[in-house]
Amino acid sequence: MEDNRNQQELPELDASRANDESVIRVHAQIRRTPIAGSPIAFFTTIALIIVFVFGWFYFRRYFAGGDSHAYVADREQIAAMEAYLNRPKEPAGPVVVDGGALYAQQCSACHQANGQGLAGAFPPLAGSEWVTTGDGELPIKILLSGLGGEITVKGQTYNGAMPAFGAVFDDAEIAAVVNYIRGSWDNEASEVTAEQVAAVRADTGSRGTWTAAELQSHFE
Repeated sequence: MEDNRNQQELPELDASRANDESVIRVHAQIRRTPIAGSPIAFFTTIALIIVFVFGWFYFRRYFAGGDSHAYVADREQIAAMEAYLNRPKEPAGPVVVDGGALYAQQCSACHQANGQGLAGAFPPLAGSEWVTTGDGELPIKILLSGLGGEITVKGQTYNGAMPAFGAVFDDAEIAAVVNYIRGSWDNEASEVTAEQVAAVRADTGSRGTWTAAELQSHFE
């Protein structure tokens, strides 16, 4: 039956005039002629229906105004995120310099972590009059410019060289280290400030290493 219907739609053929060219032309026309119930037409229709349904839901979700709960939820989440990003920022606090950490990095190899120094080589800082005397100007000077030659600490004489840290530490860092050694190992001396260090730095300039004799005035 199917073959008969297809045969009725074909152009009339005059068998007496048929040749190779006419046969090829008729076959080509048969291949171009759509056949009712073709699988290609069926799947094309299904694909169009799917695209239409998806488009309808997409439009409802994102463009259908305020009647969509999902759309409202998305807008609320976006607004909440923008509010969080634009929240007032807390002002940054002052930078705290850790004098203990600086001491551990630069000083503890000689004076030891417990501030006891090394007998005969490096003087102690714990209980040292060179650390706790006065308002802290003496250890500030030593840290800024260094100290060389003989020095007597807690009754013991040492002869070495303390390097200068004025070019290594800024004023706040010098103050932090001085405060650490004046407040550790049972030392209970007063604290110094970065402004005090800056004043000493400006007063002493880029001088060379101190000697103990030059600093004796701090004990008078």
